[in-house]
Amino acid sequence: MEISPIIIWFFVGLVMVLLEFAIPGLIVVFFGVGAWVTAILVAIFPAMAVWVQLMIFTVFSLVPLVLLRGLLKKRFFSDQKGAESEGLDDYIGKKAVVGKAIKNGEGKIHFKGTSWNAFSDEDIAEGTSVIIVAKDSIKLKVKPTK
Repeated sequence: MEISPIIIWFFVGLVMVLLEFAIPGLIVVFFGVGAWVTAILVAIFPAMAVWVQLMIFTVFSLVPLVLLRGLLKKRFFSDQKGAESEGLDDYIGKKAVVGKAIKNGEGKIHFKGTSWNAFSDEDIAEGTSVIIVAKDSIKLKVKPTK
């Protein structure tokens, strides 16, 4: 039993769109949409060669990514109410607790009732109280409290 390329492209697209929720950044979703466009075109032209499918996927993923990502990011993410629109004063100097040990500079902290990606110049054990010293997009730089 051979699996249809339409089904393969559909599920590749679905996985990539779902990955966007796990890896935010408005990048992976464009590859998901590119896979769905490829699935539609393969349904219309079933004898399409694999190399043509890959070219369609590449074009319909990268071109919208380059042309639309900045526009969509400004439109949907820059004017958000909540965490992104809060000032640095809402973060810098505040205490948090390490939720996932910070090793090799990366980990997670619990702050304002949610889990945040965090980074530090030193390793910090889970459960340690930390102070937020900087904010870089959705990552918070921390140092252990003394």
